[in-house]
Amino acid sequence: MAADDKKSLIVLREKHQVDQYIREITEQSMPVRVVIDDTIVLDDCRLVFRGGARKALLIEASLAPGEYPETGRATVTCAGDMSLYTFGTKVLSIELAEHRRMHLTIQYPDRITKRERRRHVRVRPSATLPVSAWIAMGNGDAVHVEPVDISTGGLSFMMTEEVARFKSGDAVELTVTVPSFGEVRARATVRSVVHLMDLTRIGVEFSTLPDDALRGITEYVSERERQADQERRVEQELFAED
Repeated sequence: MAADDKKSLIVLREKHQVDQYIREITEQSMPVRVVIDDTIVLDDCRLVFRGGARKALLIEASLAPGEYPETGRATVTCAGDMSLYTFGTKVLSIELAEHRRMHLTIQYPDRITKRERRRHVRVRPSATLPVSAWIAMGNGDAVHVEPVDISTGGLSFMMTEEVARFKSGDAVELTVTVPSFGEVRARATVRSVVHLMDLTRIGVEFSTLPDDALRGITEYVSERERQADQERRVEQELFAED
């Protein structure tokens, strides 16, 4: 195969891969972070694909105070459950939208880097084995939350829009009460912030966790897995009887 033919084949493969990654990002409605010209940071955005003869991408973002350039360079990071997608591209235009939103039109990228995220088994706390947590708010106060899931890597919880002021990358301090173990004090980093109507779902990753606390959470996760397996078997048996 000639050198030019090989080069064309590589370009075609990269374009196909970019199209595939864009589909994965938009279909899963992944939270997106955008950094414009290495200075302006926009969190909790969404990526929308615009088809047509000239493919382009639209980024929906909350309107934040500050001055925005008409054009510029953007670094875009999309956070999936199992993978992170990163690419650089040009900002073609920035427009204001309704409900304190703005739309960024960006050039369709030539290349996207995808890397796997560290994976932990997450379980949902039950009424018989509840987990509770207190989040230090930085002003001396702490807010009580009930985790919607927990793993040895972190947890996620719901907060009201009035209370939730976190963004990706923020450092937080937690006090988590784990059944059969007690209180776990840990530092964590906010990894995802997803707005759902009047609630916000926040996911954090433990950055420091004592060894005994790690063992306690591991035992709790294993017990919840056993409970979930037992519940599934009971449901299957009831379904078979019907």
